[in-house]
Amino acid sequence: MLSWNRKIYRQVLDNMTDGVYLVDRNRKILFWNRAAGSLTGLAPGEVTGMPLDKVNIGYEDARGNRLRHFEYPAELCMRENRAVSKQFFLDATGRGKIPVEENASPVFNGGEITGAVVTLRDISDCIETAANRIKAEKRERLIPICGWCKKIRSDENYWEQLETYLTNEGFGIFTHGMCPSCAEKIFEKKVYLESYQNICKAISSSISTDEVLHLIVTNVVKVMNVKASLLRLLNSETKQMELAACYGLSEKYANKGPVAYDASIDDALAGKPVSVYDITEHRDSRYYKEAIEEGIRSILSIPLRFKDEVIGVLRMYTSEPVKYTDDDLKFMSALAEQAAIAIVNARRFESAVSREKEYLRVFEEITKAVSSTLNVKEVLNMIVRKIPEVMDLKGGSLRLLNRETRQLELVAYYGLSEKYANKGPVACDASIDDALAGKPVSEYDITEHRDSRYYKEAVEEGIRTILSIPMRFQNEVMGVLRLYTTRPRKYSEEDLRFMSAIAEQTAIAIVNAKHFEKEISKEKEYLSVFQEVTKAVSSTLRANEVLDMIVRKIPEVMGLKAATIRLLDHTGKKLILAAAYGLSEKYLNRGPVDTEENVIEALNEKPVAIYDVATDDKIKYKKEAAEEGIKSMLTLPVVARGKVLGVLRLLTGEPRRFSEQEIGFAAALAEQCGTAIENAIMYEKSKKDYDDIMRYMDGAVLERE
Repeated sequence: MLSWNRKIYRQVLDNMTDGVYLVDRNRKILFWNRAAGSLTGLAPGEVTGMPLDKVNIGYEDARGNRLRHFEYPAELCMRENRAVSKQFFLDATGRGKIPVEENASPVFNGGEITGAVVTLRDISDCIETAANRIKAEKRERLIPICGWCKKIRSDENYWEQLETYLTNEGFGIFTHGMCPSCAEKIFEKKVYLESYQNICKAISSSISTDEVLHLIVTNVVKVMNVKASLLRLLNSETKQMELAACYGLSEKYANKGPVAYDASIDDALAGKPVSVYDITEHRDSRYYKEAIEEGIRSILSIPLRFKDEVIGVLRMYTSEPVKYTDDDLKFMSALAEQAAIAIVNARRFESAVSREKEYLRVFEEITKAVSSTLNVKEVLNMIVRKIPEVMDLKGGSLRLLNRETRQLELVAYYGLSEKYANKGPVACDASIDDALAGKPVSEYDITEHRDSRYYKEAVEEGIRTILSIPMRFQNEVMGVLRLYTTRPRKYSEEDLRFMSAIAEQTAIAIVNAKHFEKEISKEKEYLSVFQEVTKAVSSTLRANEVLDMIVRKIPEVMGLKAATIRLLDHTGKKLILAAAYGLSEKYLNRGPVDTEENVIEALNEKPVAIYDVATDDKIKYKKEAAEEGIKSMLTLPVVARGKVLGVLRLLTGEPRRFSEQEIGFAAALAEQCGTAIENAIMYEKSKKDYDDIMRYMDGAVLERE
């Protein structure tokens, strides 16, 4: 990739204030300047020559999660063949976490990516400057605040809670934690604060939903000294409270049966923080008998809220009547709020990871299909089926661009009715124009395009939005992949990258299949001609008919200007024209060709391909060839039973490099020439011998008479 030996280049890069490093096409680090070493704490000698995925640079996202190597800009740049820029944090030794910006640009050689050059910059000063400017602007504002309830009047003239206003102004999301002094006043016992902090720390450090749920119920029992604890999450579709985790309860009781959307949820929606339930006062309740058998006397239900949504309920069970203080209830409410946040965060993480895994699985499946099959229809049908399934869409379609008609022709669809899929011709539309202009996708909401050609059909089909992704191969747009939804959909950058990658794989599959079909078609045509010539050889003893057929068929099937066959005379030294096609009499009579170097090599059983007849020294009659319009030539020996009988010549009107397939086909027909000539010679010899015998027999009979 970067074969640069001049010392000055290394010195320039090594003295830059920004970190600079270079990777080759195999993701190996070739150069690491001093600034990169200062920023990361990794000396050049530690990382130079190492694979990028083996170097722990220490990048973290805004949440403190370590970036994996395939998320590095350098890796994304190499994989996507484009410049990539990202901002994140660097866990620098001795300096703590510092904000940095990394920019990776691909390096090309002859149109092929050979590596990447990456710059790394500390942007702490930029961020601090921007923050100071924002603070200065905010300090100049007059903010009306109520002196009694501490609500703030917004720009829209609404009175909002202090935390709501600050959140909307970009100061972060408030979780209603407790400071030590307030905890001292509210709880009376510091154990509440310590327990609260320990529980919050435990659940916030976990990213597994099941682990978070288990931590919540076990810690509640330990801190509150109750018999048991249970978490149920609300299924908004079925209106059922589904068991998520429990501690201290028997399996029989925990799974006693369905629990409906009950009074505790109604209380929560009405603003009531907790519901205390003494079962001795509710003998007619559904699970009264089971609760008595379990040894339960009272149940405390605390709603799990995330923002304004109730996502479930946290329940505590006691074996004796308990009088909860206001401090107890406030503590449990605060804990329930933290539990709700932890559950939502864990769900989001698992959903993101699950989605990434599904994307990777589908991409690998499609890539495997592309590389293992040349049946383009099979690959296209798989793609339009898989993407809607993974992304929960209505359906998809694939259309290829017909450059002659400027129409997008349907080749595969899924999830659409036959009536809509075949609704009519689709012209080369804005999505193709966008693709040619470099736009990766085109989003189209049909409610905003009532005058579009197929608006009525789309409404009848239940389509709301259409996403068009161009299929490109080597900067050429081949068609478009379209995805349909029944409701408005906002696609993430991750979604669009996944679909663009699939569209690229689709283009590769189409090109591979078309190339294969073209080659197969050519092979079939060659085979057909070869069979025709072979049949003629076996059915006729007139060699001149076979030779005429060969010089006529070869130009036709191979797209040549002309062909000739010359055979050696009885002396074996002079070539005589036996058959010709596509050449003028003047050129055919230009003179003997026996001494041409290409002919001599062919007579020595070596095929000779000449790309430029006008300049090649192996050609004797260059001027005559130029006047005849001949550009390239292929000369092959005509052989029968190991003996060279002459030469077959193929001539083109355009410069051409003959492929191995073409040379092999022509050589096979040259062999058929030899077979036809050999058959004719054998026939003439046999006929002569027969005539001699008959003449001898006739003489013997006359003598006897």
